[in-house]
Amino acid sequence: MKRFINLGLFLILSFYITTLSAQRTVTGKIQEANGQPIIGATVMAQGTSLGTTTNESGVFTLQIPANVNSLTVNYIGYAPKEVFIGDELTIDIVLEEGKILETVFIIGSRSTAARTKTETTAPVDVLNITELVATGQTDPTQMLHYIVPSFNSGRQTVADGTDHIDPSTLRGLGPDQVLTLLNGKRRHNQALININGTIGRGSVGTDMNAIPSAAIERLEVLRDGASSQYGSDAIAGVINVVMKNTPGTTITGHVSSYNTQYEYLFGKNDKRKMTDGETVQLSAYHGMAIAKGKFSVALEFRDRKASNRSGDFLGTVYHGTKATDDSLINARGGFDRTFNMQVGNAASRNILGFVNYNLPIGTNKELYINMGGASRKGSGKGFYRYPKQTTQVIPELYPMGFLPEIHSTIGDYSALIGLKGIVSNGWRWDLSNVFGTNRFRYDVKNSNNASQFALKTAAPTEFYAGTQQFSQNTTNFELSKALKSNAVRSLNLALGLELRIDNFKIEAGEEASWKNYDLNAKPLRVGGSQVFPGFQPGNEVNQGRTVAGAFIDLESDITDKFLVNAAARFENYSDFGTNAAAKLAARYKFADAFVIRGALSNGFRAPSVHQRYFSNTSTQFVVANGVTTPNNVGTYRNDSEIAKALGIPSLEAEKSTNISLGVTSKFAKVVSLTIDAYQINIKDRIVITGNMSRSNALINSLLIAGGAAADVTQVAFFTNAINTSTRGIDAVLGASPKMGNGFLDLTLAANFTKNEIDGPIKTTDKLPADDFGKTFFSRLEESRVVVGQPKSKIAASLGYRIVNFSTQLRATRFGEVAVWDNTNMVLDESFSSKTIVDLNLSYTFKIATLSLGSNNLFDVYPDKIKNLGNTSDGRFIYSRNVTQFGFGGRTLYTALKIDIK
Repeated sequence: MKRFINLGLFLILSFYITTLSAQRTVTGKIQEANGQPIIGATVMAQGTSLGTTTNESGVFTLQIPANVNSLTVNYIGYAPKEVFIGDELTIDIVLEEGKILETVFIIGSRSTAARTKTETTAPVDVLNITELVATGQTDPTQMLHYIVPSFNSGRQTVADGTDHIDPSTLRGLGPDQVLTLLNGKRRHNQALININGTIGRGSVGTDMNAIPSAAIERLEVLRDGASSQYGSDAIAGVINVVMKNTPGTTITGHVSSYNTQYEYLFGKNDKRKMTDGETVQLSAYHGMAIAKGKFSVALEFRDRKASNRSGDFLGTVYHGTKATDDSLINARGGFDRTFNMQVGNAASRNILGFVNYNLPIGTNKELYINMGGASRKGSGKGFYRYPKQTTQVIPELYPMGFLPEIHSTIGDYSALIGLKGIVSNGWRWDLSNVFGTNRFRYDVKNSNNASQFALKTAAPTEFYAGTQQFSQNTTNFELSKALKSNAVRSLNLALGLELRIDNFKIEAGEEASWKNYDLNAKPLRVGGSQVFPGFQPGNEVNQGRTVAGAFIDLESDITDKFLVNAAARFENYSDFGTNAAAKLAARYKFADAFVIRGALSNGFRAPSVHQRYFSNTSTQFVVANGVTTPNNVGTYRNDSEIAKALGIPSLEAEKSTNISLGVTSKFAKVVSLTIDAYQINIKDRIVITGNMSRSNALINSLLIAGGAAADVTQVAFFTNAINTSTRGIDAVLGASPKMGNGFLDLTLAANFTKNEIDGPIKTTDKLPADDFGKTFFSRLEESRVVVGQPKSKIAASLGYRIVNFSTQLRATRFGEVAVWDNTNMVLDESFSSKTIVDLNLSYTFKIATLSLGSNNLFDVYPDKIKNLGNTSDGRFIYSRNVTQFGFGGRTLYTALKIDIK
């Protein structure tokens, strides 16, 4: 509470100070060289968030602080322009068409020609930070989740490390099938591999939330296969994070919390309020000139408290019948069945920072540097261990059982340095090197190693459980040139070389975190720290690989109506071989109101080094026929003796074919429409198998032959098990008509996606598909791929901007999701579509902008679990296997942003 009071005082004081600043009004006209007015151009007061757009006559009016002496003007298709205003209050500005050299970079094209989103060969979303912040979210992934319908990022619960890094997907595929770039350069992956029961199980993504939102200028989302242009992982598309590097200072404070009704948990007669999940974000950005270059630094602090939506525990605490159990509970002082688990967001505290520097060298070269780091501390909970679970609980240590905790320490760091320029004959060159690393440390608290039962109350309760780390170094050299040709209107050639070095490490935890100290005990007790057994010495790995690649990219305006793009890429991997990809895309412009575009490409995704070399033993709670059972699950390396014993083949690259066809339209100069259909076929998709049990005699005999540990009850492996097909449609309608003295912003965007598994599951010779297909890749795992993400998402927003006031009302409809039981179809669950409404109100007082809002304004929750057998004895009211938008309920927030020149 003290933290909120201090922040409130900070906001009030900042607001009071900023109201003392003087303002002035600037008017002007934006036009082309021929005198034609430019409608909808963006005019911003340099170094602030104050801005406006031009009307149908190209005229603008803007109130700015007295200490602001320049404006920046942007309009797609024209060179951005900075204008010094001095004492002038009326100015005319002329924009030059198509002369864009450096700062305007749209993902999906290496041409210097500027194109609007209705003129590209593939669909691209360009989202500026103002749009992103207006969502009321603080994490970049959650911002995208509510703006881009084809993008999904749901927070997970009771899922070990995945509680702390959100898996993100594009077009219903996996987290590892979308490539993330930062300023156009490959961003390193996270160290965490998702092995628990979540979307993207078996995959490795990129932690976009390690980037401070204060450092972001815009996000670009290419919704099309682009392996031939950018390399492995770009099967579903590419997300490019463009960093901010403008002068000025911005300080922002944001506070929010869930504010919801208990009735959603315990019935309509319960009218108590629930407030938790408090979030505080403080950020600062400063940009200035240093030695004729542009320097900027961004710092950010995010603190999110845990939330809890668990139900009452209905099962037995000790043993025997319910009556016997109740008698024991009463005799031993009672037991609180309410909220004895944490089912909701994990607690998370982040400190982030980024630095950018662009320094001109001479007249035609530029040095560019960006460095960033993020440190995150997280705290999540697992399943409660009850006294009756004698193989997991030391009764003298925890007579009432215990709720174990996973404490994560995540470090994410990157450094990019590059030099680019133009030589006299017009060739542009760009040489860069970027190093990135992500480190995930596990500590377990409030737990025990049950095999140390002889120590009784002297047994340890806290454990260091090990560390995963992934590092990547990428060196790029690119050349491009706009070639002269009498045969075509324009011809741009780009080619390049890339050398990438990947490295994956696992460090073992302390001995007590993983060791079973008594394999002769009857019954056999579980070794290692409960909730997350530590990495063992046998899991330790330090493996790397080298990837060498080359690409060529051609883009040509054959005529002023016909645009063609062709690209090819070849990559060689030191650990498994080569891959090649190509793409052909075209766009034909019949008129502004009707443009047709399409693309045909093949792509690939190389197996990550994590998937090749990861192994561990973890306690996973699996629901089978309505019974939640803990299992010691061993996930073994793809090249291990145990994998060979079961006939698991060496991993190969996923190979895809992408087909897209779309139409775009721009009319009345303020309305745009894009509709794109796509089909993505993926062969040899890498997944982690279902958990195969030793209770099967054949599997047990093969595991014994491979040397599997005796206390491992189930096993899983990474393998190319399935082929999939994905079909869908993206549609985006946008309009910004003038209304009164302001502008109305209308957006309607939708995604419809269907995923299917094609053909039989690919098992092994030793585990034939007829007998082991559903074990090798169970119905539960199949449902994660086919129905685990919304089949549709529709987002509609209505905003209005006038002088210093803006408001936005947004509704997002999340389609149906489902989860299937491993064996019993009666226990399959489906969760109907829901619509979430968000509201944001902002007012600018001179150099300060105050925002108030609510996410999930009407306190909507997903459907409750219908089958009691899927609730883990009542502890889960909402599914932890699939999520559309989480189950926190209504969020209220307030934010204050201060812009200082």
